[in-house]
Amino acid sequence: MYKRDMRKLFAHNGKLYQIIREMPHHSVSDKEGKVIPWMFNGWREHLGADHVLKTQTHYLYCETVPDIPWEDC
Repeated sequence: MYKRDMRKLFAHNGKLYQIIREMPHHSVSDKEGKVIPWMFNGWREHLGADHVLKTQTHYLYCETVPDIPWEDC
């Protein structure tokens, strides 16, 4: 399991994600730029990520931060 310590948070579509690892696109792609599924999914499984987000340059392997139920006082 990947070490869990202070990590960046990333908000996307109203959800909050804790970034486990940022990985450049070329790290899981072939020479033509196509994603290699077994490599992409292998990293996700190895890191324990439950969600992957894509930026212009990187894949963000993330863990979804659960919503905390609360009531107004």
